[in-house]
Amino acid sequence: MAVKVRIPGSLKKWFNGHETVFCKGSTLAECINHLDEMFAGIRDQIIDKHNEISSVLIFLNGDNIRTLDGLSTLISTDDEISIIPLAAGG
Repeated sequence: MAVKVRIPGSLKKWFNGHETVFCKGSTLAECINHLDEMFAGIRDQIIDKHNEISSVLIFLNGDNIRTLDGLSTLISTDDEISIIPLAAGG
């Protein structure tokens, strides 16, 4: 199954300039691993050494995956993932 992943302009460099890519997997973790196969280093940009999502927010169909099952969140073909950079400042 292929799931649409939307990439904001500030992260397009991670994805060779693409605004939209497609990943395969039944969980968010599998999808991120598939993205890493296509765009080497993506997993390290998204997931830290503690296997936690860092530096970005990830939404599945508009819901923050932190309020779902994190990396274990199940995904299906009609789903849409959005990866958003964390904003710093104050």
